[in-house]
This record gives sequence, C-alpha cells and structure tokens, in this order.
Amino acid sequence: MLRVTLISIFAFVFNTYAVFAQKKEEFKQPRILILLDGSSSMVNAWTPNLNRFQAAGDIVLRLMDSVYKLNNQVEFSLRVYGHQHGVPENNCYDTKQEITFSHDNFTQMSLRLANLRPMGVSPIAYSLREAAENDFTNDRDYAYSLILITDGGESCGGNICDVVKTLLDKKIAFKPYIVSLVDYAPLKEQYSCLGQYLSAAKPSEAENAIGLIAENYRKVLAIPIAKPMLQEATMPKPQKVKSFTTPTLQIPEKEIAVVIPPSEATKTEPKPVAEIKPEPTKIKVETSLPKDQFKTLHRFGFERINYPLFWSTVTPKRKIVPELTMPAKEAEPAPPKQVTVQPPAPKVVNKPPVKTEIKKVSPANQTLQAATTSITMEPAPETSLEVYFTDGKGKFYSSTPPMRLLDFKTGSEIKKFYRTVDENGKPDPQTVPPGKYILSIGKTGNYKTKEITIEAANKNKVTVVVTKGTLIFRYDDNPQRPVKEFIASVRKTFEARSNIYQPCTEQREYEPANYHIEINTLPMMVRNIDLDFGWSYTIDIPEPGLVKFTNTNALGKVSLWAPLGDQFAQFYFTEINGNPAAQSLKLQPGIYEVHWRGNQPRGIQNGENIVKFSVKSNETTEVEIK
Repeated sequence: MLRVTLISIFAFVFNTYAVFAQKKEEFKQPRILILLDGSSSMVNAWTPNLNRFQAAGDIVLRLMDSVYKLNNQVEFSLRVYGHQHGVPENNCYDTKQEITFSHDNFTQMSLRLANLRPMGVSPIAYSLREAAENDFTNDRDYAYSLILITDGGESCGGNICDVVKTLLDKKIAFKPYIVSLVDYAPLKEQYSCLGQYLSAAKPSEAENAIGLIAENYRKVLAIPIAKPMLQEATMPKPQKVKSFTTPTLQIPEKEIAVVIPPSEATKTEPKPVAEIKPEPTKIKVETSLPKDQFKTLHRFGFERINYPLFWSTVTPKRKIVPELTMPAKEAEPAPPKQVTVQPPAPKVVNKPPVKTEIKKVSPANQTLQAATTSITMEPAPETSLEVYFTDGKGKFYSSTPPMRLLDFKTGSEIKKFYRTVDENGKPDPQTVPPGKYILSIGKTGNYKTKEITIEAANKNKVTVVVTKGTLIFRYDDNPQRPVKEFIASVRKTFEARSNIYQPCTEQREYEPANYHIEINTLPMMVRNIDLDFGWSYTIDIPEPGLVKFTNTNALGKVSLWAPLGDQFAQFYFTEINGNPAAQSLKLQPGIYEVHWRGNQPRGIQNGENIVKFSVKSNETTEVEIK
C-alpha cells in the first residue's frame, strides 16, 4: 500500500512539473542579427551631409525602434565586418560580433555604432558562416532572423549562396533582408539566395525599406513559433531478463598446444630448474565464429549502458543583460556611501540603473477631431493620391508618417503606406482606386481627415492642416525639479547638420518626423523617437549621483567605463591630480569601472588596473584608489 502511494505522489509531482515547464518554454524567443558592412567604401557620401556608414547606423536604430514597438522582447545583436583592418591588409577574416543578443539594448547599439569606423574589405560569405556557426547556436529555443546592411558585394571570393544553402537556411526562422545603400542592379541577383533585396540609395527609399521590414515582422511576430517537443522522459517498464549464454567457442578439429606451468598444472612441489620438463597439454576448443572475428569478442563483455532519466529539468539558458550584476556587499560598520578601492577589490552593492522611458500623451488642448483638409485635382493617365502637410500658414512639412486609406462607409482598410517625399519635399504619388475615403495619419491614427473623394484619371492632391509634436524632458523620480544640468541635441534622422540644441528645462515643438536625440549626461543618453502630429513626448532622465575620488596622490589620467551589452566600454577620461576638491563628477546611476595604469601587480588586465564601483541617484560615492 505504501509503495502504491509513493508512486502516485511521484507521478503527480512529475506531471505537474512537466506541465509547468511546457507552458514556460512553449514558444521560441525571436532574435534578429544586424550584419553591418564596415568596409572602406562605407565612408562614401550617401547624401551631401551623411556618409553611408552613418546612414546605416540610423537605419539600424530606426529598425530597432520599429520592431520594439511591435514586440519589446525581441533580442538584437550586431555583427560587423571590414572594420578592424585596413584595405592594404586585405583581411578576409575581419568580422566580429560587437553586441551579443539581448533585449532592450537600443542604447548599447547606438553607443557602439558611434564608436565604429569603416576601413577594410568585405568578407560577407565568411561573416555569414561565422553568424551561422557562432551566433545562431540554439535554434530550438530561439527564432533567428538576419538583416544585412551593405553598399556592395563580396570582395574576398566567398560563395554567399553556398553558405546560405549549407549552413544558414537551417538556422533562419524569419525571412532575411538585404538593405542596399547604393542603386546597383547586379547586387540584387547576387543576394537573391539570401533574402529579400531592398534598395535604400536615398532617404525616401530607406523609409520605405524600414516600413516594409517592420510591417513584415509585425505579421510574423503575431504568430509565435512553437518549440519542437522534447521527448518526454518515462519510467522504463519492467522487462523479463533473459539469461545471457556466452556463445560456445568451436574451433574446427585442431589441436592447440598450451604450456601450463607445473605449479598450476600439478600443484606439487617444484623440482629443481634443471629437472623441469613441462609436458604440453592438449585442449580441444570449438567455435562457430570465423577466425577473423576473434578481435570483436570483447563486445560481448559488460559495458556501461546509458538509460533515459525519468526525472529531468530544462537546461537553464544564459541570459545576457546590459548591466553587470555583482554580489551584494556584506554588512560592515563602514562610513555611509564610502567605497575604498584597493587590491583585492571590495564587494560593492550594484543595482541596475533606472530604466528611462519615453512617454507620449495627447496635450490637453488637442481634440481628436477631423483634420482640416482641401483637395485639388489634375488630369493624369492613372488615378493617384498625393498628401501634403501644412501648418495652415504657408509652412509645409516633409514628414513621412505611416498612413491608412479607409473606406468611408465601412471603415475597412483599403491601403496602408508611408507618405514619402523626394529631394525637394514633394510627396510621392500613391496609386489608389477611385472612391470615397478617410485618411488616417500617423501610428496612433489620432489625425483623421473628413470624407475625401478620389476622382478617377486624376492626380488627387490632398492638403492636411496639422500641428507639431512637443518634446519635454524631466527627472523621472522628481518631475517638479527642472532639468537644469543637461542639454539635448535633437537631430532629424537622415538629415545631417540639422541639430537643434534644446535645454532640458524647455518644451519645444518639432515637425513630425523621426529624431535622433543625444543628452549630455555621463554617460551620454541616446534616444530615437517618432514624433507624431499633435502629441507631447516626455523623456524621463534619472537624477545623477556624485562620485568623488578622494586620492591625495596624483595618478594622472584615468578612464571610466560603462556597461555596453555584456561588456564594458570607455566613455570618459578624468584627471586624478591629488586635489580631492577637483576630483568629482556627476554620473548617471549604474555600475562603472575605473581603469588606470599603476604599479600594483594585482587585478591587472591588459596592463591596466581595473576596479568597479556603483552610483545611485542624489547620493555621493567616495572612491579612493590605492
């Protein structure tokens, strides 16, 4: 009875665990690898004020931002080729995964892109091989996709299609994309085996490519990919064990002479050596095996047998996070908030920095009513639609928001497109069927037109009166305190030298567009946002903490490093001159490293001494380097 009860309890626990594990590990985690061209040709101009590598960086950030809006759990990684060795070296193995897969790593991506420089050749096939073998390592738990951004083809003689066929196709779950920064038709054929080829030779094409990729990812991410079922471990059923009979060895009638020492054969007193004359003993042995199989007879012996486990657990996956988690500091009666640094380095309390958010709210005076519109028509061979945005006072905008053409009666979507413009800001025509419609403008759709009529065989020009978006900065834990310490550089994506410097104490209106924002915090805070018509955007900034280096001895220049993916990256230099009053600076909350060259033999990495410390908002951390 007791045995039956124990078996029942065991079965219940096992089944409960199996169900829980299945729900938790039911679907694959989506991952997207950005494969970026870092060859020397990427320094060429893309627009008069922007080179190709800078444009590629903007496209990467735009793609990440668009995908995060669909699913903020998607994990991104960055692999670059041609950026570590110059052209004269012709290094066809120049590729490196600069950022490992992790989610919510937009800032890490932007910081790393800012520090990379194109300089070498293009080993694309080798880079794809490295990605397949070293980056796409777990296709059971993860659904991989790839986006290649380049301005050319293979320059090292590699066979891209062969790598795709033999290695990459087996690892890819979502369709790969190739974004080309040049208009060169032969490239399309070269990349036909890899994925969908998209031209981004000018800003309007880049916008279209980003919109298409984001839309296609929206469709595939809406349907999670189930993991293949693991074979359930079961208890082996009792089986009858048949007795094992060693096969009888039968040798054809042949006599084998075996010499047996007298002490074993006779068990008698040994005779003197001179008198020993052992007689050969004749033994008959029979076998049914041919002589050439004698060497395999050891397989009939006992060997280790691996039985399936009837209780198993899911192997934990390595989680990559931007911040480094350190052991908690042991309790000690030390002065508050003082960290004394000396080899060996003390344990410190490390908490991840406060996550900065971009909040979007409709202003109090913004009424979501139908926008004022007007329409003019010009005879044309086909029916088309051009959309113009204006402030109603003569100012026209070159914004490129997503738009939807809705049926006036049913509200159903007839067409979805991005409003793009040419180099002069004139909107590109969209081919649409004639009829009565409503235009929905922007990702939020808060701007809608009244009924508009699209006439057949006409170029229908619709002008929409819109209002700008507003950008606001504040401290997330102290919204009433003005952000006096910092200034933001706000630049329209794809438009170099369009920077506007906004003190973070001010609220400013901007033409709806995508903006690259850099805030002069330490380390620098980088954000990318889409400003919609009539919306107010608030960027929350964590309040900084104060770091004081209390050294009275001059160490010279030291460098500060912050987390970048699963590693640390240098972001600032400061001078330790022996004057504590001049050795302080404000840092954003988080974990940091200080690197300096000294005479201490311990803790040296690459000739430098390294120690970690942490910073909290509105608190002072004292660091003494000994």
